[in-house]
Amino acid sequence: MSSPKVLTLYLCKNQSDFNSSRFLSVKNQSGIKQRIFIVSAEPIRAEVPNIVVTTRKEWLLPVRVGFSVNVALRMIHEKYGISLRDFDYIFKADSDLLLPRDYVYSLASRRAIVGGVGAALLISIPFFMKATGGKYPINYCDDGYIFALSVSKGIWPVAYHAENLLVPPVIFDYKREFAYGVEYYKWGLSPVMLLMVLILSRFVGLRPHEKRSIKAHIHNIAGYMWAFLHRVEKYHFWRDYRRMRNRHFAEKVLKLVFYFAGMT
Repeated sequence: MSSPKVLTLYLCKNQSDFNSSRFLSVKNQSGIKQRIFIVSAEPIRAEVPNIVVTTRKEWLLPVRVGFSVNVALRMIHEKYGISLRDFDYIFKADSDLLLPRDYVYSLASRRAIVGGVGAALLISIPFFMKATGGKYPINYCDDGYIFALSVSKGIWPVAYHAENLLVPPVIFDYKREFAYGVEYYKWGLSPVMLLMVLILSRFVGLRPHEKRSIKAHIHNIAGYMWAFLHRVEKYHFWRDYRRMRNRHFAEKVLKLVFYFAGMT
């Protein structure tokens, strides 16, 4: 395949959080044509353009991220005359990760519509323009929203499996975990499926950054129940998401049944 054209938004809080080796792991991605911008809350000295976006400190991190990405996209268009349609993908990368050099190309070569992990999220431009109207979601789980929206359309996100993908584990924050529970409800995740996902996550071999504590799960359930009791409005795609998640889970169960049946 020809080299995919990628618009990269590298999210970093300030100069003290900027790590050159981590930044270079994103900047030096192989096999792609990349235009990269650093998006930060304070000015950062770097060899690529830096877009500074001021946000409110009381906002949870995912809300600050969504707001910053949208401001950055608008400024990239207005100040640099760059259109999203000039690219194949938009790549949102957090500053606390270290990527293998083939990370983006590996996902793009598999024709990913949405791919990777939340901290290094690859989104195809046609999907981004059509499914979100070219606006990055501003909510309590921005990358999760993109994944859920993709699943609702029958497009399962493409994963990147490699031991050299270094993503720090999530630090427990009770407000964020509660908010995640609210988001699970708004996506359309059924109560039974929520419990199954949380239970299985205690036994399935997840990568370190995906592992969550029991305390986090309790707050997820609390947030979900709060949203249920208050009849919080779900996202427009919730019925399709629930149907696709239930179908996917049923297919997994059937495969296990056939597998064990073949062993007997």
